[in-house]
Amino acid sequence: MLLERAQESLRAAELCLEAQLVNSAASRAYYAMFQAAQVALEAAGVARAQWSHPALQATFTAELIHRRKTYPAALRDHLSVELGVRQAADYGRAGVSRKVAHRMVRRAAAFVSTVQEGTTHGPKS
Repeated sequence: MLLERAQESLRAAELCLEAQLVNSAASRAYYAMFQAAQVALEAAGVARAQWSHPALQATFTAELIHRRKTYPAALRDHLSVELGVRQAADYGRAGVSRKVAHRMVRRAAAFVSTVQEGTTHGPKS
């Protein structure tokens, strides 16, 4: 998995948000985070051909936050919380609000940026 894929999903989320496509923005923002987490795990030597959402979340948290301390604890709940938002956006009757989608795109941008820095410069100090 290449970081460019996560960045593409993030850009798609931003474009969807600009176009008032809030549910699509939330969905793409989550996938930007999911793809970035895959990149982080692969960079740490933890790769799988395919990840389930719960397995990726658990492995990212256990391996890269708790064990290796490559990423800050603040990222611990991002994937699981935003998965719930993505599911509401994709499958929920009401979808998500612009405010929620905007927050999610901001969080995804920060997550992707943090992973990019972590895979470029190694563990945080």
